[in-house]
Order: sequence, then structure tokens, then C-alpha cells
Amino acid sequence: MRTKDNKGIYSMRHTILRAAVCAFFASAAMTASAANPFSDVESDSWAYEAVASLSDQNIVEGYPDGTFKGDKHITRYEMAQITARLLAKRDSLSADQQSVVDKLSREYANDLSSLGVRISELEKKTGKTSLLTELRVQGIDRYDDIFKDKKEKHYELGARVRLNTMTRINDRSTLYGQLETYMGMNGRDPYDINKYTYDKNGNESVRAGHSDGELHLNRLWTTFQFGKKQDTTNLPFGPSKNLIGIGQFPVKMGVTGYTYDGEFKGAFITFGDYIKGGRLTIAYGRATNINYNYTGPMMHGIKVTPIAKSKLIGELSTNKVVAAAVAANPALKSVLGKATGLINSSNNLPELQNNLGKIVNLIKTQNPQLAQAVAAKLGTLNLNSLVSASTMYYNPANDTLYPMGKDVVMDWGEDEDVPVTYASYIYKVPDQWEFHAYAMKANGPVGHICEAYGFAGSYYVTPKWNIHGEFVKNLRVLPLNNEKPHSFNYGLSYGTADVLKPRSYSIGIDYIYSQAGTYFGGSGNDIADQYMGHVYKNWHGMKNVPAYFADKMDALTDGNPANDHNNFGGAKFFLAKASYVPMKGLIVEADYGFNAKDMGGKKMDNMLMLKATAYIK
Repeated sequence: MRTKDNKGIYSMRHTILRAAVCAFFASAAMTASAANPFSDVESDSWAYEAVASLSDQNIVEGYPDGTFKGDKHITRYEMAQITARLLAKRDSLSADQQSVVDKLSREYANDLSSLGVRISELEKKTGKTSLLTELRVQGIDRYDDIFKDKKEKHYELGARVRLNTMTRINDRSTLYGQLETYMGMNGRDPYDINKYTYDKNGNESVRAGHSDGELHLNRLWTTFQFGKKQDTTNLPFGPSKNLIGIGQFPVKMGVTGYTYDGEFKGAFITFGDYIKGGRLTIAYGRATNINYNYTGPMMHGIKVTPIAKSKLIGELSTNKVVAAAVAANPALKSVLGKATGLINSSNNLPELQNNLGKIVNLIKTQNPQLAQAVAAKLGTLNLNSLVSASTMYYNPANDTLYPMGKDVVMDWGEDEDVPVTYASYIYKVPDQWEFHAYAMKANGPVGHICEAYGFAGSYYVTPKWNIHGEFVKNLRVLPLNNEKPHSFNYGLSYGTADVLKPRSYSIGIDYIYSQAGTYFGGSGNDIADQYMGHVYKNWHGMKNVPAYFADKMDALTDGNPANDHNNFGGAKFFLAKASYVPMKGLIVEADYGFNAKDMGGKKMDNMLMLKATAYIK
């Protein structure tokens, strides 16, 4: 082989070159029709087709005597020359050939640089860092009150931009990152489940980087592949098996992700391959995609007196007997004004209960019969039931009710990201079936909120038709409903919307049944999140009170014991989905939630979500 000089001699036999060119041309399935240009290469030799093809493409030159000298030591300089010539022809090669060329270019990158070989394709396509931009435009109704009989909503049109990076540190280590921002497009501030944080007094504030249009770091984690080294030539996202990772990384529980589909901040280890076969994953960290409006009262409690105040004042102002008595005796109006003042001046429940006696005595001075009737009516409210239901705990020092009992008493600003241990086993046969088994446990004081397990599966009845289902059970009792809650979902879909395949599509429908205590936020679907995690934006003067708590308190104070034991909160609904890929890199999706009810049977409004997502590399 001719070269211009012999510097940088690397003592390796031609077997290195043989391995490279054989791997390169084995994938090409070339014929042996070309004439043999080298006298020392037999037509039946392993190298014949490779050498002939290399020669035909002017990639490899022989020696003046017409020999190839396959047993001669070659230099890294010579190998770099071959690699540079291959790079120059990269666009005309097959995908498999290109992957081999990329591998060679990485191996001889330093040599190419020292020779002054700077090929733009090398720098562009074999660089260590890649960027994928994800642009989503989404329209959805955002509810202040989701129930049909008194719904309040506004339309939210917004854009989400994600900058996804992958850096190949070496052939075993990879660094992943994701920058994210939300932008309102119709004058409304887009909803972001991670937007707010809270101080020790429960006052909310916006997290840094989460205001409209501000970038925040959503994901950043690195992985190390252990065990036998994996060939990542055809793996676009780095090694796929036997990984150790640390940072803030994505976690999807089950097939659908309705239980949880968000980020963890911590560490994980996986045994097996996530592409096919069995994989065991163990992770420890903090679940960051938690709906704080929904879980906050579980962890930090809720003030009782505002509830009771609102109930009592409402009774005094709307009671027909009281109204009739005031009409007959105008002097009672000032008495009721004093009664309202006593109610509003109460700082805690015991003080409020003491003032009720004073209120009855005030009324008695004007109308003993009315005083008796008011005492009887207020007695049916049974304020003690607010703090005595099941195992709930009331602290009169701060007038706070803790719905999860004494085991979960936490200050605001503490453990907003819930510490969780998570383990899962997945067995997957691509495009055929997969099975999931997983368990999760909250740690620390919030460990008494969640200790759950789940099973999920997906099966392709035909290459187009898919059925899937999931079951989740929380082993921790939700005191409000005095039960160990569970949830399940199942569904059917047709087709596969592949963002890389234009005109591909999918349609499907799921049924979701989710009791309060099995949803904590971060399902990955805005419709499901609003149904399962619905809150009252303004309930008795308090903001963002979850329905599982509000409905229970209303039942305990409505004077009807028959309602006290109903299951409250949660949701059951259908979710229809359709996706279409009009062109490569663009997917358009429509989701429609309907026939939705909470566990108490209250009807929720139907909901439509439209979104289009473009992936730009």
C-alpha cells in the first residue's frame, strides 16, 4: 500500500484492517463481479470482495508491483487515510456502512486531526453531543371547577419547548439533559405542575425558571454501562442495558403512565435491556412531578376554623326560620351581627365551639324559641366530626387538621419533592407483548401516605390491534375514606403513530378508575391530571382544596350521617385518543375525556385537548 511517509507507525497486523473492511462491506451484500486488482489476493479469500470494492472506489491503492501485501504492518496514518476517504463518500453509503464509518472516525479522530483532515461531515455526524428540539403547541380547557353543575373554566393555549441533549462521554458513559420552558399564547399563564413551591407558612411562590417563557432544567442525568461492553453503533440513545444512573431522570410507571409519568431526582440501577427481554430497575430519589395542590393537605394539613366559620355563617344567613324571626323582630338583626362577629373572631375550633354557646344565649334574650331552634340546627353540623373522623388528627395549637393522622404532620416547605423508593421488573418482546410489575414506597413521614404495588401488561393481538391494562393498590389507609385505595385502567388501540413514519396513525380508548390515595400527580396527561387530581379553587375562602378533603368535610357537616361514609375524591372516566403523523418529525394528537364522575357520583365536564409536537434534530 502506497503512503507518503511512515511516521506514526502503529505495530499491528493487517488483521485490524481486515476486521474493519469486512465489517464495513459485510452489510453491503456486494457481489464478487469486480476484477481482482491485486495479485496476492485470491478470489476465494475473505478479503477479495472487500479489497476489490475498496479499490474500485479508489479508497485503497495497491503497491506498484500489483500486490496488496495484506500481511504487512500498516500505520495509523494509512488507516486514517482510508477513513478520510470513506468519510468523503459517506452520504452514498448504506446506513449500516455509515455506522461503521462513524465508528472508524471516532477511533482515528486524533490521527485525522493531526493530519489536518477536517471533514465537515465528520464533525457534524460523529460529534459527541447531539441536540433534539421538541416544540409542542397545546390547547385545553383549564378548570377552576370541573363539575358540570357549576363548572368554571378558561381556555389555555400554550407552547412547550424542550431542548434535549445527549453527550457520549465514552463508549460506556452518556450524559443526558433537558431544558424546558412554557409560554402562554392567549394571555393565560400556562399550567405547570412543578411551577410552585411553598414557604413554612404555606404561602406559594413561583420556582426559579418557571415563569412564562423562562428556561428551567427539567432533566440532567448520566449513565454508566457495566458488565460486558455493549455495541452502541445502532443505538441512537446510547447503551440500553446494565446501567447505573444518577441525576434527575424520567420514570414511567406501568404501560400507560397514569400512575406516574414524570421525573425522579436521585439514582438508579438497571439489570437487563430496556429494548427487549427482561429488565430489573431499582431507583431511589424524590418524585418531582407531584401535584402540590393535591398532596399538600395530606402532608401539611389544612386549617379547620375557616371551614367551620363558613358553615356557621352560611346557616345563620340562609336559615328560613332565622329569616322569619328577624322579619318579626328587627332587634334580632343586631344580635345576628354580633353572632357573626363572634364567629369571625374565633381563632381555633375550641374557641369557636365556646362562642356558639354565647351566640345561642344572645338570641335567647330576644327569642327563646329561636335560640332553641338555632341551637338544634347548629348542633347538626357536629363540628366535632371535623376532627374525629376515622384517624384524622387535629392540633388545636395551630388549628390544623391532618387528614393522614399523627404519622404525617409536616411543616410547609418541607419535603415538597416526595422521597420515594421504586422498583420494577419489565419483560418486553418488541411489538408483541410486555409485562410490568412494580412497587413504590414513600419514605420519611410521607411514607404513611403511599406504599403501593402495581401490575400492567400490553399485548398485540395483531400487528395493529393492542390491548393493555393496569392495576395499582395502595397498602396505606386513606383515613378520609377509611380504606386502602386502588385504581385500574384498561384500553384498546389500533395502529402505531411513529413520528419517523409519515402517514402513520393510531386511535384508541381507555377507561380509568382512580380512587383518591392512588394518584399523587404527574400522570403525563393533562386531562387525566385534572380529573384525578381535581381541586376547588375557592372553597369556604380557602384556595386549591382537593376534592377528596372538601367533599368529605362537606359530608361530615351537612347534618346527614348517611353521607359520612361515602368514598370521596378520585375519578372514573373514559379517555379517547387519536394521533397522526402528517410528515416525518411531526405528530398531531387529540385526547377527549368523557362520562367522567368522582367517586361520589358527581358528574364532571367533558374535556378536549389538542396538541401538535415537532421534533427537530
